[in-house]
This record gives sequence, C-alpha cells and structure tokens, in this order.
Amino acid sequence: MTAPAAIERAASLAHGVGDPPSSVRMPKGSSSVIEGEQPRVLRMIRRSEIDLAIWRRELPAALSSWLDKSPIGEWPNLRLVLASAEIARTLRRHFDAAGIEHCDGRALLINDVTRLATLYADALRVTHVHLRLEPVHDNACTKFHRDCVIARLITTYRGPGTEWVTAENAAKALSLQHDYDGELLHVPTQSVAMFKGCLGGGEAGVHHRSPQIARTGVTRLFLCANASKPPADRGA
Repeated sequence: MTAPAAIERAASLAHGVGDPPSSVRMPKGSSSVIEGEQPRVLRMIRRSEIDLAIWRRELPAALSSWLDKSPIGEWPNLRLVLASAEIARTLRRHFDAAGIEHCDGRALLINDVTRLATLYADALRVTHVHLRLEPVHDNACTKFHRDCVIARLITTYRGPGTEWVTAENAAKALSLQHDYDGELLHVPTQSVAMFKGCLGGGEAGVHHRSPQIARTGVTRLFLCANASKPPADRGA
C-alpha cells in the first residue's frame, strides 16, 4: 500500500468505514478483558463487566518504517487539551516547531493520533481529550496500578508495550511490585488499549505498569488519552 493510500485508509477507519470482518473475543482466564481487530472493540469499555479493551492492529508499513528511522528520543513531550477538530493542525504546528520533517510518515502519525483521540472521545462521549504524546526513556510508571480516571486510551508506537496482569495475579503483583515474577501480559506494540480506571466503576480492574526499559538504550513513543474539560472550564 502506498503512503497516500495508507493515509486514506487510516482516515476511513477513523469513521468505522471499511473495517475488516473480525471476531471479538475474551482472552483465556481474563473474563473482564476483550480484544478484537476492529476499532469498535474500544467502545466495549462502556460495559460494566469490561475493564480492558484491546484493538489488535498493525500500523501502515510506511508509518512503522518512518518511526523506526526517526530520532524520536529528541522529540518534545506534548501534553495538550484539545477537541478532535483541533488535533491535526495543533500537532502540525508543534511538529513544525520541533523541526520534525514534512513527509508521508509524519502525516500518517498525525492522522493516527487524530483518529485515536476521536475514537476515545466518541467512546466516552466527551468533547475534549487530554493527549500525551511523548518519548519515554525510563521505566515511567514502575508500579502496578489503576489510573484515577474513567478510562484511559494508550498505544505504544515504538518500543515495548504496556504490561498488565490478570485478576488472579493482581494481588501478588500489587504486593511484590518490582519483585513480581509471575505471568506478565503485554499490550502489543502498535495495538490500542482502553483501561478502565478507578472512576469508571467496578472493584477489581486491570492493574498495569510501564515496561522496564531503564538503561537498555530503548526509547518508546507513547500516546495516552484521557477525558478532559475544555480549557476554559478547567479552573471552574
């Protein structure tokens, strides 16, 4: 697929058009976790019995290749509160300021971030999204935890993905933390996950942490989306 075709394909997926046929399934031993190959699986996070929804996907080859070759460790940490309609032009402005080259790969990344933010806003029925797009060089969130949000969307564009444990291993992971040596699951790189947070209802949830990459030379490119009030209302 050419890069322009990939951009068009990504745009169609943002609106649920052209989704390939796919089953939605629950991984063995994880009754509150659901995964599938269509973006609509992320909306399942609304269900009271679902604590984690994973959209298993691969990025267009042109975007993956560009990210692999890009000096993402030199990119700025972006933290923005935006409506979906503002995201693409705001990212272009920040990328220009950071000297990130104009190319098909950049356009694909901007398109994908916009798509994911729109999917998140639609799933949670919010107007504004707090986005974090940042290179991560260290262990970041080192402890198993749940986030104090309704739900959080995450994806790792490059580098290892977020680690999580099943409900049956949660107590051990929370108790041992860094010394935990039990089963450890991962959100695949490029796949998209919606973790229900402490404010989203339910008692157990899915506990997760960042992969341990300190002193390995690995840099992750990580995207996170949370619900937010419009900027003018945040101090109210």
